[in-house]
Amino acid sequence: MRQRVFGRTGEQTSEIGMGCMRFEAPEKIDEMAKAVYRAFERGVNYFDTAPYYCNDKSEDILGRAVKEMKKTGRKFYVATKTGVGKGSEVRPQLERSLKRLNVDCIDFYHVWCLVHSHQLPERKANGVLDEFRKAKEEGLIRHVCVSTHLGHDAVGPMLDLGDGLFEGILIGLNMLNFNMRLPGAKAAAQRGMGVVTMNTLGGGLLTDHAAHYQQLMQKGDRCLVDTALRFNLSLPEVTTALVGFRNVADVDSALDAYERVKILSPRRLEDLKKNVIAASQEFCTQCNYCRDCPVEIPIVRFMEAYNHRIVTDGKKPEAPIFQLRYHWGIPEIEAALSACTECRHCEEVCTQHLPILERFEALKKDERKVKAAAEKKKQEKEKEKQEKKEKQEKKAKEKRKRKKQEA
Repeated sequence: MRQRVFGRTGEQTSEIGMGCMRFEAPEKIDEMAKAVYRAFERGVNYFDTAPYYCNDKSEDILGRAVKEMKKTGRKFYVATKTGVGKGSEVRPQLERSLKRLNVDCIDFYHVWCLVHSHQLPERKANGVLDEFRKAKEEGLIRHVCVSTHLGHDAVGPMLDLGDGLFEGILIGLNMLNFNMRLPGAKAAAQRGMGVVTMNTLGGGLLTDHAAHYQQLMQKGDRCLVDTALRFNLSLPEVTTALVGFRNVADVDSALDAYERVKILSPRRLEDLKKNVIAASQEFCTQCNYCRDCPVEIPIVRFMEAYNHRIVTDGKKPEAPIFQLRYHWGIPEIEAALSACTECRHCEEVCTQHLPILERFEALKKDERKVKAAAEKKKQEKEKEKQEKKEKQEKKAKEKRKRKKQEA
């Protein structure tokens, strides 16, 4: 396992890091900790977790593995996060993470889940960054980082709001969205920060829907994991690429792929970028030419979510809706699109010539289907609950009747 220098910190982190949000059986803490330890055995020294991952068990799982990793005397790094909005809320969550992770200091502590440009200024005004500074001065945090889903030219200004506090960034970057996210990675690297990529495998898009992306594989690739890892690790800005492992088998499979990977030359990397775009004619490549919407609809986010609709052939309406709600922070799709005047400016500037307004309508329909399915499920549960109650009441009534007869 090769290592790279984490920005200006001087820390040496493994090229592959473990993302601890995909454990297949989080309630089985000891069993899942074995996957963490297996990654450690194979040279991974960067472990990324967060409160609430895996039914709020992820930090516990990593903490269990940390006990064993400490015994080896080998260096490793623990990264976790907090998404709280007020300074007074930082310390309680930090102390909870320290206890669960079995460490005295968090190596990389992240200001978490910055999806919208207004969020960091609000947290800064509420004293969040001040609390991070205090915790670092007290030795509870070694390095302060930021985790973001912002893209294009929004990342640089956001990083500057940290006034030099941030030493690393966690950003969702992969071969499918590099148009949107690579500028942010570059902005961080230019500021001397370490760059860790999440969603390295496209959040499962590349591996779960491999048939759509076979043409992107390079000679000698056994699977798209090879292709995806090579792409991220060939980017000079990237320090560590996270991969989420469900179990020990996933660890070995991904790290076997890593060992096969040879870094691309700058020229071959540019050729691959062109191939990705050429192979994505029906996909949004997140170039963001549609950014100047007169009514400020974040069009690129809707079109990125629509990519999830394409790979599921429109048969899973929950796929794009989940992406919009939980990745992009857009809970009500139809309401968010209600301001659209159908001026078609976005379609005129789209480099892919995508039918954006038509896709808006498809996403609205998907949302209605998801809501209808949720309502149906709710009604079925209520009916089941009522039937259970009636059954219990009937049983109790019969029991009282028998007792009365016996008396």
